[in-house]
Amino acid sequence: MASLDKLAQKLKQQKLEASKLRRRSENQLKQVVSVARKSSSGLHSLEKRLEGSKEKLGEINAEFNQILARKESLERLVKTAHERLAREIEAKDQAEIDLANAESDEAKQSASDRVAQITEKITELESEIKQRESAAQKLVDVIEDYKKTKTHTSHQIQKQVKTKPTLVTLLKKSQIDSEKLKRQVETAAKKESAVSKTLATVTEKLEKILARKRKEAARKAALKRAAKKKAQALARKKAAAKRKAAAKSKASKKKVTKPKKKSSAKKSAPKKKSRR
Repeated sequence: MASLDKLAQKLKQQKLEASKLRRRSENQLKQVVSVARKSSSGLHSLEKRLEGSKEKLGEINAEFNQILARKESLERLVKTAHERLAREIEAKDQAEIDLANAESDEAKQSASDRVAQITEKITELESEIKQRESAAQKLVDVIEDYKKTKTHTSHQIQKQVKTKPTLVTLLKKSQIDSEKLKRQVETAAKKESAVSKTLATVTEKLEKILARKRKEAARKAALKRAAKKKAQALARKKAAAKRKAAAKSKASKKKVTKPKKKSSAKKSAPKKKSRR
């Protein structure tokens, strides 16, 4: 009995420790699984952002090249216009010289018409140069904005590329830790189950022993009560017998003393009659 009780106490302690170990392992497993889930989600999100950033950078580069090509084209047109303007200015100077040197009215009119035509072309060329230089300047501002956007996007890509290995490492580590903790939880659960079964068997044996002891104690108590009852009944019987014997003795004594009382009564009777 004592050895079984000690064994039961020991098994209860083992079960408690196994339960604590299982719960601790389960909590650690939950944390590791949560880290793995977050790492996986973060990695997937990072890959999507990285892909989006690369697509954006590709679009920026394509637009940047188009704008750069437009700027270069405008610069070539402006250069060509400046060359034409220089030639027209030379032609105007020559026409003005011709006008100044013209002797006849017809020659003066012809030179004057050429000066007017050349002046009109010069005005057109100056207006064209001004417009194209303004457009080119606007493109310069746009190009600067594209360069900033391109630089920012490139930095984002570099940052994302640097972050990816960290997330991959964290994900792999959490997966390894997860498998390890799953085995620990399984082992702890098996140990807890085995201890619980053994404890149930020992507890059942103890209960049977205690039940037998309770039954034996109840039997002894019943016997004791029966013996006490019997003794009490015997005592009552003896007491009754004593009372009966005492009563008989008293009755016999009364029978012996009764005749004396009658004779005295006879002697006193005549006295009563004489008084009347």
